Amino acid sequence: LLALAISASTAANSDAAITYLREAVSRLDATAEMHFLLGSEYAQIKLYSDAIAQMEAAIAIDPSQALVRFQLGLLWLTSGNAVQAEQVLLPLEALGNNSPFSYFGCGLCHLMRDQFEDAKVCLYQGIALNTQNLPLNADMRRIITAIDALSSASGVDAQNIPGVEVSEGNQHLQHVLLSAYQGSQRH
Repeated sequence: LLALAISASTAANSDAAITYLREAVSRLDATAEMHFLLGSEYAQIKLYSDAIAQMEAAIAIDPSQALVRFQLGLLWLTSGNAVQAEQVLLPLEALGNNSPFSYFGCGLCHLMRDQFEDAKVCLYQGIALNTQNLPLNADMRRIITAIDALSSASGVDAQNIPGVEVSEGNQHLQHVLLSAYQGSQRH
């Protein structure tokens, strides 16, 4: 089922991939990878609540999966839940200075606190370390581009945009994340 799902996903056939993965995760021997892949397929078709549920199931099976934890944090942010995102992302710091996910998670946490320049520094450091997952680097560059566009559009330093607070209704933060995540590539 996993091989069929990966083949279908590679062929951009989300319906088939989801069908295979739903069957796979319903079995007793379901793995974190299966839940993650199903969550990724759901995210690609913008079923974010289903994507979150599958990513959470993957983390419950294997909390050490940095990519899954990072993607789940990004999904929570995209959904406007900064508190939940931070809880998911903070454990990535324990990975240390040699992990791109430590920097990517830190970058998103800075973004939640409206520390845009610090966010960009961390995201750039993560990109420099990430030689394994180039599509993820493209996603992080989209976030950086969205931060820069927000800064240009506002006409002020992005670090000091007035009235931007981390909240359920934060339109600036959601704009940055949705701009990046909606252009997301499969990884």
